[in-house]
Parts: sequence; C-alpha cells; structure tokens
Amino acid sequence: MKQTHPIVALNLLLLTMLISGCSQPSPNGNANVASPLPSPQATAPKSPAPLGKHCGDSPPANPANCKLNIDQPFNPGCNVPFSGAQSHDIDLHCPNEGCAKNDNDKAQNKVKNNLCASGTPIQISETSIDKLQAAVDQLVQQGNFSYGDKAPQPSDRAKLQGLSTVDVNGNPVTLGEGNLVTLEAFVLDAKHDDTYVLGSGPEGFKGEGVNCNNSLFDWNDIHIALGQTASAEECSSVTAEIIPHFRPPLWDRFDTDECTSPHVTNPLPVRGQRVRITGQLFFDGSHTPGSCGGLMGPHAFPRRAVWEIHPVYAIEVFDAAKNKFVTLEEWVQGK
Repeated sequence: MKQTHPIVALNLLLLTMLISGCSQPSPNGNANVASPLPSPQATAPKSPAPLGKHCGDSPPANPANCKLNIDQPFNPGCNVPFSGAQSHDIDLHCPNEGCAKNDNDKAQNKVKNNLCASGTPIQISETSIDKLQAAVDQLVQQGNFSYGDKAPQPSDRAKLQGLSTVDVNGNPVTLGEGNLVTLEAFVLDAKHDDTYVLGSGPEGFKGEGVNCNNSLFDWNDIHIALGQTASAEECSSVTAEIIPHFRPPLWDRFDTDECTSPHVTNPLPVRGQRVRITGQLFFDGSHTPGSCGGLMGPHAFPRRAVWEIHPVYAIEVFDAAKNKFVTLEEWVQGK
C-alpha cells in the first residue's frame, strides 16, 4: 500500500483544519411557516463564499465616478409610497435618469426610479415571474424585442406591459412593467450592492449608472435575493431592490450580507426571514437570467428572471409570536 509523504500529509491536515475553521453554519429558516409557497425549489444549505478582498475597506476619498457634468436634484413626481422617507445627498445631486448617456439607459433608469405606481397590488408567485420571463423571451424569438447586452429601446418598453401570467393562486392575469405586485418569499441575502466593498477590481465596485456611479452605501440600491424556501439557491431567486432615493433610515439596516453588513449601523437579522415585498414590476433589460442549470452568459447574474420588484414600496415580515405579517417598522421593535 502506497504511503503518503509526511509533508503532503501535513499540508492536507492543515488544509482540512483551515476549511473546517472557515465554515459557517447555513442560515436557519423561519420554522413558523403557515403554508408552503407555490412550486418550492429547496436545496441543501451552502456555506457562504469567502469574503472578497475589499470587505474591510474604508470609504474612498473620491467615490463619485460619473463622467458627465451632472448635478441635478431627483424629482419623485409624487408623494413617496413609504413612511419615514428621508432626503439624502443623492436626492440633491443625482436626477431620475442617473448618469446615463444614451436614451436606452435614460429610459430604463427612469423606470427603476419610479415611486409613483398606483393601484391595488396583485399577489404573485415565482411562477408569475417565470411566465412573464417566458413571455418576453417569446417576443425575442419572434424578433420583436431585444435585451441582455444593453437596455431595450425606449419605444420597446411598451411591449413589457399587458403580458399574460398568473397570480399567486394560479388565476390568469395580465401584468407588466409599472404594475404594483406583492411577493411572499424568504430572504436569501440582502446587501448594499455596487459599493466599494464589493467587486474584485483594485478599488471595488464604482457604483451604478442609475445612481450616478457613486460607490458609497447611501448612493446605492439594497439588492434582496428572495427564495421560495429559506435554503433555496440564489440561482432560483427573484430580485427586489430598495433604491437609495428618500430611503428610510430603518430600511438602510436591511442588510445581511457577510461583506456589506459590517459597514451598516445595527443591521437587521433578516436572512432566512419570511417576508412580503410590495413594489413595482420592472424588467432589467441590461441583464439576462442566470437560472439554476442554465447558461451563465456575460450579462447574467444568479436569478430565475430579470423581472424584479424595483423599487420596493413596502416591506412586511412574518412575526412568529403573532402568527401574522407585520410591517418592518413593527417587527423591528426591540431588535
């Protein structure tokens, strides 16, 4: 029987100890689940990925990277749909179209920042999102729509409305960009995205165009990955985005990511929590889906579709003690 060289054996032992020491327990789901969500896609919990190289960085001295000479206020155009709204630096210096140069991005950014959608929210499920994605992909196959490598043409965004899908109960409905919806799901991750602590480049991420390419936390969206179960893979998730404009201070605490949450004052323990998110349906035409088992192209991120709830208008959390959903403001008392 062949014996392992002592040095090799020692290295293997050290590697095993290192892996064991770095492993963290996977988040636990809420045990008080009233009923299973439609079409569950549960997977075994996974240990979080190693932290990035910039997670411990301090705020950069020059966080603004917009190449355009933009210094204009944001105009919500209506009363903001959430309580506790607070004006921030971005509201004074970054307009609704952000730092966009071309008409495609300007039109898409204005939709991303729409806080004025009205009407009664339609309760949807992941199946609703899947059917909306399939409807758009059918338009692409027919040669009537294009997305992925860049934002769609402004005139083509009208094709994103009035699409056939189903509500949470499987009843046929027509929905599209600009409609108000509510999704019940579990928080897989929440992070201040596109910030200086994320990314692998020499300075981390440099912000997002819609938010005038500023890498500070107060200038960027909070990206929420929502799953059908608390242990679902992110590739099966639906995306929700809390935009920075007039963001309530409490919502800024909605961050559970290992890299970004240490930079947030008193982050909330929302990982694995059962939530209801209400907001505007939005089609992120600058990207493609990165669904489980699917091809991950250059513009894909791990998610089942590029239909999002963006911006978020309301957040509710399931309170196990009360056995019902309550507002985030009520749930956070004592936390």
